[in-house]
Amino acid sequence: MPSAGHPAIVVLTPVRNEAWILERFLAVTTRCADQVIVADQGSTDGSRAICARFPAVTVVPNDHPGFDEAHRQRLLLEAARARVPPPRLLLALDADELLAADAPHGAGWRAMLASPPGTVLCLERVDLYLTTDRCMRHDRWRPLGYVDDGAAHQGRAIHGGRVPFPPDAPRLLLNDVKLLHYAALASTRLAARLRWYSVLENLLGTCPHAFKRRLRYLNHLDFTGEGRIEPSRPEWFRGWEQQGIDMHTIPGAAYPWFDGGIRGAFTRHGTGRFWLDDIWRFDWEACRGWALAQGYDGVPQRPIRPCPEALVFIMRVLGWLHRHEVRLRQRISGRRSRRFE
Repeated sequence: MPSAGHPAIVVLTPVRNEAWILERFLAVTTRCADQVIVADQGSTDGSRAICARFPAVTVVPNDHPGFDEAHRQRLLLEAARARVPPPRLLLALDADELLAADAPHGAGWRAMLASPPGTVLCLERVDLYLTTDRCMRHDRWRPLGYVDDGAAHQGRAIHGGRVPFPPDAPRLLLNDVKLLHYAALASTRLAARLRWYSVLENLLGTCPHAFKRRLRYLNHLDFTGEGRIEPSRPEWFRGWEQQGIDMHTIPGAAYPWFDGGIRGAFTRHGTGRFWLDDIWRFDWEACRGWALAQGYDGVPQRPIRPCPEALVFIMRVLGWLHRHEVRLRQRISGRRSRRFE
């Protein structure tokens, strides 16, 4: 709910085939922000048509041929600065992260609007877990906003910061501004996304240790050790529901686009490069057959050569041992791994 006399709120969102959640995201976000800048990377599922239905949304093409979060965030930041005059307040949100309905009405929102330029805004992201009726809390506040002062963005190719974060910048913790994260509600999509991230980090060399990749992108989707499970709060949804926004329906998908990306990696690099990744508890032949039936380009014509079952079993055992050794060290040190990135 934009207001005169405050910085313009600009939401920066990368998109690639996010039609499953994008209508809901934009319905919520355009009620909170003055502008939404979407960087679309070749969506083929109607995402751009959804954006076109919202006057406050501007789409900029992300023509990068690969995956580079730093490039993507700079593109969004430059687009916001070119289109929206200062003062600006930037919120960097993924399409599956929705502001809770009570967020714009609390003290944290008012403090955010009154913050001086150069302030980093930290929000709690609440993972909705299996159903919108319950969630997982992590007691962590993520730097997802910035009161823009023109600072440069320093990012990484994968899992980097989304907003500028100067070393001496003050931080404001917005305790009553919650982000509702929908990723774990679409379990098929999340599993595909984790497989894709593992393959991507293999190719980029950003996580060369196979057991670290297996731990980071553990594909059995049991995250109950990563946070505390609580009932979701009705006030997170109520205000949006009263405005006619469906906050609970989750559409299914047989094979999300991430699996197509992995099929392409198999074609270019062979499957042997990925035998140590935790991606083999999945029927790749069924996926290939489905893609052929859909008439997609670039689908391997030959059967996909799977990882030998003996190696899959050995890696599962060794991965289990590594996982429990890491968790023991985390208990001793008090540190936790990051998940749901």
